[in-house]
Amino acid sequence: MEGENRDSHDALDIAHWRAVYTEMIAFKEELLAQTREKIRKVPETEKELGGIDIPFLTAEMQRLKRGLEFWESR
Repeated sequence: MEGENRDSHDALDIAHWRAVYTEMIAFKEELLAQTREKIRKVPETEKELGGIDIPFLTAEMQRLKRGLEFWESR
């Protein structure tokens, strides 16, 4: 992520990036929940949202979780 220095062992950097990743994960979780709800309410959106958006958001979530795991391991 821009500005992220994975070579840093500074406690403030670690706390900052844990918070950033935690916030981003929560945001993606909310987007996923909203997308699933939209599909439930409007089934015609399933092909587009379920076939494109949900896999994309899920992949982004996994990427962010790996980033959080990295900083949590520090």
